[in-house]
Amino acid sequence: MNPELPRPSDLPPLLVVGAGKLGTAVAEAWELQGGTVASRISAGQEWQPEGLVFEATAPEAALDNLLRCTDARVPVVTGTTGWLDRLGELKGRLEAANSTAFYSTNFSPGVHALNLIAEHAAGIMSQLEGYTAHVREVHHIHKKDAPSGTALTLKHHVQQGGWTPPLDIESVREGEVVGLHALAWDSAHDSVVLHHEAKSRLGFAEGAVWALRWTCRRHREEAFGLYTMTDLFTA
Repeated sequence: MNPELPRPSDLPPLLVVGAGKLGTAVAEAWELQGGTVASRISAGQEWQPEGLVFEATAPEAALDNLLRCTDARVPVVTGTTGWLDRLGELKGRLEAANSTAFYSTNFSPGVHALNLIAEHAAGIMSQLEGYTAHVREVHHIHKKDAPSGTALTLKHHVQQGGWTPPLDIESVREGEVVGLHALAWDSAHDSVVLHHEAKSRLGFAEGAVWALRWTCRRHREEAFGLYTMTDLFTA
């Protein structure tokens, strides 16, 4: 973690909007690192943006929640997926309000590393003949969106790396799987596979706390805008 970032204990109390698995894990990680949680908001509960907000609700609610924070000029980080086709609306509102937001389809540093490795690998594999590519993602039965935002982000990085043939995504929902993503290139002779498996939600939660600290610093510096894990890693 960047030592220049403010510690959770030096930041405003965290308002966690969303009482699901991710929101609960982030609240616990925030407190473990010395921060204070102002409140944990469940579905249907009234709330007002204040201090610093972590948003982890549902695709149909996420944008409205983020816009509320933006209009109140309260920095917000979201881990909700399934709404990213409306990113343009959020960007425009952030510019008008001079506020700060951060979104990620996955806060795990290991997943971000996977994306960067996949992007580089795509440039190599695109030079070889006879290969097809696909992504397989597996999550718990409670996950609402499919494909996962993480899988879509992985696909984007592969395409950014120069892979132009089709790349299908297979989504599986079973048991209480935290998260598994595999990118494979297959030929008649062999397979090349990149694989990430989350062992617990702690990695996501600690990554989200990192993003909250970073976003709050950017907001205090008046470096307003919309950020992602790529910005955090390259700052």
